[in-house]
Amino acid sequence: MRFSKVLGLLGLGVALSGCVSSPVAATVGGKTITSSELLSEVKSITANSAFVKQLESSQQVYGQGGNGTYSMTFVDEVLNRRISMDLIDQEAQKLGVKLTAEDIALGRVDAEQTFGGASVFNQFSKEYQAQLIKDSAMLDVVEARLVNANVSLNALRNYYSSHSAEFDNICSSQILVGTQAQADSLYQQLQQGANFAALAKANSGDPNTAPNGGAVGCGTYGNYVSALGSQYAQIVRNLAANSIASPAHLPSGWAIIEVTSRSTLPFDQLTPQIRAAILGTKGSNAITNLVNLDAKSAAITVSSRYGHITKTGTSSGVSPLFSPAPSLLNFFVPSGS
Repeated sequence: MRFSKVLGLLGLGVALSGCVSSPVAATVGGKTITSSELLSEVKSITANSAFVKQLESSQQVYGQGGNGTYSMTFVDEVLNRRISMDLIDQEAQKLGVKLTAEDIALGRVDAEQTFGGASVFNQFSKEYQAQLIKDSAMLDVVEARLVNANVSLNALRNYYSSHSAEFDNICSSQILVGTQAQADSLYQQLQQGANFAALAKANSGDPNTAPNGGAVGCGTYGNYVSALGSQYAQIVRNLAANSIASPAHLPSGWAIIEVTSRSTLPFDQLTPQIRAAILGTKGSNAITNLVNLDAKSAAITVSSRYGHITKTGTSSGVSPLFSPAPSLLNFFVPSGS
């Protein structure tokens, strides 16, 4: 999920407490983000219970103050996201960016994948879906423009055609042990017809995969690089389905890796990943630099109810203005509560 890219681009904190009496949450280069707009976005997100369930696996969304209260950290992310997107929108105006129908179509795929998949994304209101799609499209177009990259539909198709192996959906399993001798012994047993899953359950030292017969899961080459490192990713990239690689020395130990299946994912599901492959780290770095530098130079103010902007070194963001009382540390009560 790319939620962290779209929420909290500034990456720092806002302290929220009590009822929001100020009508203005923040101003960004003369544009106002009202407290009611901020609360509306919070409610638009939390109205999607399926998405909230996904979020709650990694962060607190609701506060401990009863119904209608929200985690300050969560509201902080929403405010930082809106400030960041306003900065990106203002940069788009400077660059003369006008979103096309193609940009919007690609932005929808990106937004769906960012916000939990198509079935979860469709549970947002139509109005909020449109906002998220526009945000994703604008972020993608500005990112490409900043590094002079071509990420048009034709460019994405051409890259997909010439790099199709990068986008295979590969399912794999592993047996992870501590020594080469043990790995060689297990590999020899596999060559003689032993069952991979049974050996993994009995011998693998990976507590996450051993109970499932060594099953790691499925993903593209890029997914494997991110989750398990380039060595593991290279092995599964070059391994045919239903094949077992000889033992490999990885940072985590000696691994015997099996590819259980592989299939080529359709182009229309992969446009965000293809764009990311074309842009590489230079795209994300350009966006980070833009937001941080613009935050330092733009006229940004934040209501004292929420915190204040700090500008140190190359980083900028919203930080708490004060330390809330312990009773207010973990929830935000909206205005009118």
